[in-house]
Amino acid sequence: MAKILVLNGSSRENGNTEQLTNIMLEGISCTHVHLRDFHIQPIVDKRHDPAGFTKVSDDYDQIIELVLQHDVLIFATPIYWYGMSGHMKQFIDRWSQSLRDTRFSFKEEMKKKKAFVIGEGNAPGDVLRDERAIGQAKYWNTFFVRYKILQL
Repeated sequence: MAKILVLNGSSRENGNTEQLTNIMLEGISCTHVHLRDFHIQPIVDKRHDPAGFTKVSDDYDQIIELVLQHDVLIFATPIYWYGMSGHMKQFIDRWSQSLRDTRFSFKEEMKKKKAFVIGEGNAPGDVLRDERAIGQAKYWNTFFVRYKILQL
């Protein structure tokens, strides 16, 4: 069975993003990471520096190791100003660092993964009244189970 990792970029506990994700993954075994609970430094862009990136003391490596251990990634984020949350953006920005990190075969490992995005942009609590969003979440739950995406 495939291992699923949910990367939740919401700053609110039990907010719309988390509620919708829970409906989508009801009855499905997965690991949840709430990015708000981790300290991730912003990237200092050294992609073009011959010396590369300098070591950063934060929780980023802990999350990347989880990413590399899972087969399916679900990026769950509220939509703020037409884009992903700051927590999610800061995490994704740091991928540039992983691409040059000799400890990981990041690019090769990421090619093997399936990925999904859950984006939510309602006022607090509105998602549970959004029949279309709930219907889509239930559809994807059925998709995960019926089409055995969990059994890669």
